[in-house]
Amino acid sequence: MERNAERTRGNILVAAVKEFAQNGFAGARVDCIANAAGCNKGMIYQYYGSKEKLYENVIAYEYRLLSSIEAELIQQQFTDPGELIDAIVDRYFEFLIRNPDFVKIIMWENLNEARAVKASESLAEVKAPIIDCIRRTVRSGREAGVFNENANSKVVVFALITGAFSYFSNRYTLPCLLHIDLDSQDFLTAHKEIIKSGIRCYLKK
Repeated sequence: MERNAERTRGNILVAAVKEFAQNGFAGARVDCIANAAGCNKGMIYQYYGSKEKLYENVIAYEYRLLSSIEAELIQQQFTDPGELIDAIVDRYFEFLIRNPDFVKIIMWENLNEARAVKASESLAEVKAPIIDCIRRTVRSGREAGVFNENANSKVVVFALITGAFSYFSNRYTLPCLLHIDLDSQDFLTAHKEIIKSGIRCYLKK
């Protein structure tokens, strides 16, 4: 029974990701989530308490997916501090390509002024390891004399995240306005190189 309950909770979460990604919190319907998960509404409220709590779980789930990628990078050894920055950029893009629902959900959450993120007590802990890793990397680069003494690790984190995220959050409007193909490998590579070189330039002593 416990395995079945765990499976049902997982099915609900997966269905909720799709529903919230497509319609946002206000437009998402618990009925649709229940139908997609193969259960009834009562089970959703039994396992998650409310639509609000389910949405918070979806946000946390999406961030944990990204954090699992970050954790793999943290465990690797990089002789050059800049190599970690380059690796994070590459992995962020790989993650966002494979997880388009992440982009949609975070866009909805920004429209909601980070209501679920503010309500969560665990999301800061989820992001802490990679932020701490970048902080140590920047400090290491400064101590080695290869990074600017005034380099701010939070600026680096912000540039990493927004540089990758904006590529996907604008993937429908900008191709129409600029007549570009964001699915082109050449264009993707060039954009990643701008992010990497921009951050390296900022960090450079």
